[in-house]
Amino acid sequence: MPDADELSPSARPVTAGPVVAGIEHPIPPVTSAASIPAARMPPDDHPDEYVLSTPTTPAPGDADHPASSRRQFHLYAGATVVGAFLPDRQLADVVDVRGTAALQTRFAHAEERLAALLHTHEYTSPSHVAAQAVRLRRDLDRLAQHSLSTSDARRLRVVAGRAAVLHADAAFKLGESDSARALAAYGYMAGESAGDGPLRGSAREIGAVAEFYSGRPDVALHLARDGLRQVSVGPVRARLVCQEARALAALGDVRAAARALDTAYDLADMIPVEQWGSPGPGFDTFHPVEVAYNATTALCLLGRPGAAEEHAQLAMPQLDTMKAPGFRSVIRLDLALALARQGRLELDRVCALATEAVAISWSRAVASASNRADELLAITRTHGEVRDVRELAAFVREWQRQGVRGRLPADSVGAAGSGKASWPNQEVLL
Repeated sequence: MPDADELSPSARPVTAGPVVAGIEHPIPPVTSAASIPAARMPPDDHPDEYVLSTPTTPAPGDADHPASSRRQFHLYAGATVVGAFLPDRQLADVVDVRGTAALQTRFAHAEERLAALLHTHEYTSPSHVAAQAVRLRRDLDRLAQHSLSTSDARRLRVVAGRAAVLHADAAFKLGESDSARALAAYGYMAGESAGDGPLRGSAREIGAVAEFYSGRPDVALHLARDGLRQVSVGPVRARLVCQEARALAALGDVRAAARALDTAYDLADMIPVEQWGSPGPGFDTFHPVEVAYNATTALCLLGRPGAAEEHAQLAMPQLDTMKAPGFRSVIRLDLALALARQGRLELDRVCALATEAVAISWSRAVASASNRADELLAITRTHGEVRDVRELAAFVREWQRQGVRGRLPADSVGAAGSGKASWPNQEVLL
């Protein structure tokens, strides 16, 4: 690495630290050298070239497949016909089989809906994700009224907990911090009750993201580290270490942030390509590009725009091939912020990056990107005589107005908006 990427006691002193959500975090003096890790690709960066074998066993969602529906119909019809010739006791056994089959179909349908939300949540409106999570909650409420076996009760807890985590992510993107906290806490409780480490870790990760963007990196760090106690190596651990690195950077701990980023790259290297999912919340997948994305944010917060750009140059081309507008926008706004803090020298590039970021998320203004844009406008306001700066400010404000108009009414987000994690029958779930 070049000398510019080494921090030592002889490096220029920094007394004023980064601003997160309007709060300045001072950077303490560095007492020993800290090497910023280089951006790097995972062992195989072409997952599209892999041809995964087709499973020979039916997937959970096969119950709604036309062929499965026909089998289910014949089961029901056969039970009805046979029932006419059976004594009452034997008939009760047949009815129980039919009822159990219907319950399993409903479970499979709920899991399919959850999978669809996981697949699309990064490029659909957060208000739509929240509305779908509320509908799924209502169906889980009805399922919870049945007499469930131990395995089905656990299955219900896991589905409900995962849906709560996705709902928490949507609430955070809508700027509903209290709702996000309550839903993430519920997701953790559901994971605790089900004995599901990845669910507990994912709940803590979403909680950490929400706190980081709310200007509370100390709380974000606490949640990320608590999540790390819940999981071993794997996708969720990699995601949690990324949040640990960003929180440490916001707190100005250069050496610890650098170590965490290096660890995150190592963890990403160990994730097999078949587990490379889309960026964003996930329970079984993690895309390595998220490390470079989070490294960019962390290094921008540490006032290292040169090193940040190295990681961004790795992340942006990959992100631009994905349906991940929020990630694509935030990484550009982070770079723009880091450059803007250097003064007027990079003003043209600052405006270009920010304009591109807003255009990418024009129909999907989320809190993380919107807050970054506000910070950028506050920094560039002193250059209001520059036409590009004025046009950027107008562009951002119109984008934010569009985002507000696209939100759902507050009561449609669910009871968590009141700070209460009101999810399916908690006596059954927890």
